[in-house]
Amino acid sequence: MLVDYHMHLERDTHTGPCPYKISRIEEYVRAAERRGLHEIGITEHCHRFREFREIFRPIFDGPRRADPEVAWLSREFGEFLERYVEVLIEAQERGLPVKVGLEVDWIPGAEDVIRDILKPYPWDYIVGSVHFLGDWPIDVSSEYGWPQANPEDAYRAYFAALASAADSGLFDVLAHPDLIKKFGHRVANPEPYYRQAVAAAAASGVALEVSTAGWRVAARELYPAPEFLALAHKAGLAITLASDAHDPADVGRDVAEAAERARQAGFAELAVFSRRRRQTAPLSAP
Repeated sequence: MLVDYHMHLERDTHTGPCPYKISRIEEYVRAAERRGLHEIGITEHCHRFREFREIFRPIFDGPRRADPEVAWLSREFGEFLERYVEVLIEAQERGLPVKVGLEVDWIPGAEDVIRDILKPYPWDYIVGSVHFLGDWPIDVSSEYGWPQANPEDAYRAYFAALASAADSGLFDVLAHPDLIKKFGHRVANPEPYYRQAVAAAAASGVALEVSTAGWRVAARELYPAPEFLALAHKAGLAITLASDAHDPADVGRDVAEAAERARQAGFAELAVFSRRRRQTAPLSAP
């Protein structure tokens, strides 16, 4: 079985109403079918939705609020979760192989609020991501924060945050788990950081995403790195597959190759989800 459990219905640069429509979802399903996928999951960014606005206020109203790399966030939060979920449920009722998901940022101290926001809806799974270290958006631009950053300090903070996200119990899957390398910044010995994340994931039971998005950025490497993936297998972690598509053209992109890399690391199964209950399926070629 092949799945793509991380995708968005519009590009990050999109402004205005988002296309939460059956016709848009059908485009994604058709693209997935062309790439031999059996199931997809829509995981829109939580910052698209009004319900999450106050969680992010310390960032977009903070000291960096005038910086374009942060100011964009204040213009988000235009959609309602209820409408988004309704459309995905309708897609399922029509027989489309779509899971109801959401990508939620790890914001320390907001755990209870996030849990309350998520509670009313019939999610199949929730993807947890670390995109912010404090008020620094680490993946917006290689020219923002990175020129003056010490990569070792950035890795230390990132993986501590990822471990905390795992510990929180909020998430079913950890997305692009070494996103910190996106712009090509490396440290001499990342293994202790990988071990920290793997230990936290193993203790909490959260799955790890194997994402092809890393191949499309300066890192030019799968998320997670081969050594990270090998440690995840040794620890008995579950995995999902993902493209992080923001357009139908990227749905399932390189996912078959990612599945092969996962098999080479020793994985024989995938985690699949329904109403936040995890099951396993054989990891197979298209």
